[in-house]
Amino acid sequence: MPTSFLLKLAATASHRYKRYTIPKRTGGVRTIHHPARELKLIQGWLLENVLTGLPVHGAATAYRKGSSIRRNAERHSTNNYLLRVDFQDFFPSLRGTDVLNVLRTNRQRLANGDVTDADITFIRQIVCRRDPLTRTEFLTIGAPTSPHLSNAIMFDFDESWSLRARDWEVSYTRYADDLYFSTDRPGVLREVLERLRESLNSVASPALRINNQKTAFSSRKRRRLVAGLVLTSERRISIGRHKKRTLKSLVWKLKRGELQPEQVTSLRGWISYVHSVEPTFVEALQRKYDLNFASNITWETRGQ
Repeated sequence: MPTSFLLKLAATASHRYKRYTIPKRTGGVRTIHHPARELKLIQGWLLENVLTGLPVHGAATAYRKGSSIRRNAERHSTNNYLLRVDFQDFFPSLRGTDVLNVLRTNRQRLANGDVTDADITFIRQIVCRRDPLTRTEFLTIGAPTSPHLSNAIMFDFDESWSLRARDWEVSYTRYADDLYFSTDRPGVLREVLERLRESLNSVASPALRINNQKTAFSSRKRRRLVAGLVLTSERRISIGRHKKRTLKSLVWKLKRGELQPEQVTSLRGWISYVHSVEPTFVEALQRKYDLNFASNITWETRGQ
């Protein structure tokens, strides 16, 4: 592509998004900014050829190969007490200045170190969207580069809280905008939350805020959720009773030939997902209903 076209694309990138909303499971709506085809193409190229060199901490369990929500949950399954902390407006809270800082700090990791200041400015323009009212730049929900960049920007945060958690005998992971702390020591997690609030209030970048409505304490005596998965009192990981009942009902309808094609497609995705989390339940379904999911719904097994 000619340099002139790329520079024009970068200068007008913020106007090349389609904005729409989708409902949240917990109520309200989530705003999506989906990049136009030509912008998404460049974002994808940058992700594969340049941004892969950015560091991602081991405590970050989302948006990376070889990780999963199950592996995130496994780190907390044996502990008695759990704290979940949710960040409010996570991607929009990560600004263009945060992108610049992480690119400059890790310049030598990008494209064999052959990255100029002009390249970094270009990348910032391509991966961020500028709000026309506030004139601030931020990562968007919808750009393919946002997940990996968010993990890279959060590297220092993850490193700091991993070390603090270890000193407190606490396990720490971050799954996108959700932080999870777990321990066997009663009372420790309330101190963790207090220290976390103090830390966020004292740090200007990234400017993260806690969503108090989604911040919760739980223990083995109550239902513990980690990224949608249930940690049982037997220290196992489960999709939960409600989802199991729903899945059983769908499989029964599949057996009777009562599902529409789009429902079969949805069920195929559900089976694949559940098999990656709780494979014994899927195997039990196959035995109970005498089905081979691989042949009945063109199901493709995913590794754990």
